Amino acid sequence: MAPALIAPGLTLTTALYETAAAGVDAYATDRTPLSWEQFTAPMSWWLIPDGSGRLSKSELTLTEGRDRTVKINFWHAPGIRGTDGPLPHSHPWPFESRILAGGYSEDRYLLVDDQVHAETGREHRQGSANTVDRDLYHEVTELHSAPGATVTLILCGHGEQGTWGYLDPATGILTPPQRDALFPERLRALNPHR
Repeated sequence: MAPALIAPGLTLTTALYETAAAGVDAYATDRTPLSWEQFTAPMSWWLIPDGSGRLSKSELTLTEGRDRTVKINFWHAPGIRGTDGPLPHSHPWPFESRILAGGYSEDRYLLVDDQVHAETGREHRQGSANTVDRDLYHEVTELHSAPGATVTLILCGHGEQGTWGYLDPATGILTPPQRDALFPERLRALNPHR
């Protein structure tokens, strides 16, 4: 199969497809197998910017619902959101990240009895799984492969809107997400195919 250019920064190859399809077959057994046509459908992909507008990850949502969401992510850069130090975030759903190729390092934080407990430099390599509960705050701090070569299958559980945010590790202060007025413009710039 010929490589498929989805958008600048995202070219899908047979090798990436085979990696993603094998992950879906192994870990998302309740859904139909991933087809090349579904994998290369441009309107199914979102290229996600970081805070400065650079490509952070490419995301293909295979199943989306309140109780279960399944996504494939290609990581192009670490997920660092703070500019003056760590700014770990939580998620509105628990999830398991299956590392299908490459890997990453992550810093994890828990707030227990108003005390921040940190675990930094936790490594997740190909073949491993990273479980993230809703009360965990984290940041992906380093990729273990070239941009776009770390591939994860994200299996999300039941989500609740408005139940995520940021943790200041130095103070233990929780902050709800703030609307970034420039995000829609940055998202459009990376997704001319949509």
